[in-house]
Amino acid sequence: MELKDIQTEAATLATLAAAHQDLRFVGAGVPMVLLPEGYSAHTMEHLLTAPARKKGTTVLNDAESFIAVVKDQKGEDTRMFSTIEPPTFTAVFNHTAAGTGWGDHRAHYAAPLAPEWKAWTGMDSKKVNQVELAQFIENNLIDVVFIDKDAAGAPVGEVGSPDGSTLLEVCRTLEAKKKVDFKSAIRLADGSTQFTYDEDVSGSARQGQLAVPEQFSLGIPVFENGDKYRVDVRLRYRIADGGQLTMWLELIRPHKTIEHAVKELRATIAAATELQILNGTPSK
Repeated sequence: MELKDIQTEAATLATLAAAHQDLRFVGAGVPMVLLPEGYSAHTMEHLLTAPARKKGTTVLNDAESFIAVVKDQKGEDTRMFSTIEPPTFTAVFNHTAAGTGWGDHRAHYAAPLAPEWKAWTGMDSKKVNQVELAQFIENNLIDVVFIDKDAAGAPVGEVGSPDGSTLLEVCRTLEAKKKVDFKSAIRLADGSTQFTYDEDVSGSARQGQLAVPEQFSLGIPVFENGDKYRVDVRLRYRIADGGQLTMWLELIRPHKTIEHAVKELRATIAAATELQILNGTPSK
């Protein structure tokens, strides 16, 4: 046998000898094989009948499912965290406040925003012509609520805010005036805005007026399948040179609405899980 073959055989025998090692157990009973320098150590946890400890993140799609998982998995080492923007909830089951914990066994719930909330906030401060704005309001007219006085005569919200039918009439009038030149706008005593415009009718110039409410109110959910909240909306406008009318919606303090909705959801989850909810995010 040549020297080269002997060296090769010796190296092979050394490799086999190094690889033939007894199992050792560390930590919570995780089996490992210790190899000499130059070799890798591989966990053999997959050979156990069950993992040595719980880990991983369960992602839930609704509050009820999140509550169910937290109640099932919580213990003395569990801590709950929540943020408002975006609205999230994270339970860390192995946080171990008194010492150190891996923090890698979690449940996470990102509260999905309702389509109605996303539609109206998506139009917030978006400048469009009067036809586009009218069409948007008309398509989402079901969200408009009437705010007036209660049975005792006390004001509830903005007294005289238009209902859906009134706003629908305004929208259809705005859509019909897409080829007019707007000249001026004044605020009337009832809070609405009156636009003056010039219109060409059968070759003859005619002046007209159009009253548009300055503000109306919505009743929309913040979260999918959640409770509805009142959101007030202002109608803003600008008349450019040439008579072109630009309009947009201005939602009044929507961040306070979502903040209130998250706090109510926190109270519901805290009561159901009997856990304190911390305002923030857990460490990685």
